[in-house]
Amino acid sequence: MKEVFRIIGSEKDLADLNTGEENVHFCFRPSEKNILELVKRCPKLKRIQLPSSYHKTISNTTKMFLNLSNVKLIMGDIWGHRTDIDRFAEIEV
Repeated sequence: MKEVFRIIGSEKDLADLNTGEENVHFCFRPSEKNILELVKRCPKLKRIQLPSSYHKTISNTTKMFLNLSNVKLIMGDIWGHRTDIDRFAEIEV
């Protein structure tokens, strides 16, 4: 099944998020603060996708917070996607 993900390329993109976003992909290594801000800004959030190298660095506390917030943390990469052309991408989940 494919879902539409909002691509977040930098911290600046967090300020432009629609509050109705359900799926996001981080192209950068988010801090705990970035993730908390995302969950606060987007109450309908269902999934956060991170590249595998970033996924390994997420703290257990953050993973527990996401679990309690009913947000799935998934691994995956997006290659060749240009956010200057389109902020969204269809991703297999």
